[in-house]
Amino acid sequence: MRLWRISWHASLEGLGGEFTDGRWHTAAVGKRIVYMAEHPALAILETLVNLAGRTQDLPDTYQLLEIEVDGAAWRKRKFLADKKARVFDKGLAFEESQVIGDSWLQKAPSALAVVPSAPSPFSWNILFNPLHPDARSVRITNSYNLAYDERLFKISPPNVLHLPLQIERKKR
Repeated sequence: MRLWRISWHASLEGLGGEFTDGRWHTAAVGKRIVYMAEHPALAILETLVNLAGRTQDLPDTYQLLEIEVDGAAWRKRKFLADKKARVFDKGLAFEESQVIGDSWLQKAPSALAVVPSAPSPFSWNILFNPLHPDARSVRITNSYNLAYDERLFKISPPNVLHLPLQIERKKR
């Protein structure tokens, strides 16, 4: 299985989990966690959502990590939400999702947990516990330094009329 992550560091140590809370965990010393996405586009979207409008915090380029998970570790993954729903439950409080994720980290039933993406319906994020015994089966295979597409940051001023895109079909 191939997963994706945007990070300043080409590492899966999960040190950020010790310093910063996330949707699916609370920060604590010794608590390691890595957030990954099922697709590069989702990794970008999740990064942008977490900026909370502070585009000045973005560098000109980003590092996209391609991560490989062996089949055994992937088969052992746990779903921390209803996998049939495929849509993040907007009624789930931030604190509730943190309790769910913290419990998964503490009990350590698997190296990977699957959670729905809040900003992208029908998409999944994957949590990785680098302290789990199966963690060695998850590794970075490639790292790409890529430029952000500037169109991601253009927000139209209010009161601007947007006309629908006109597409003409060519006749043959």
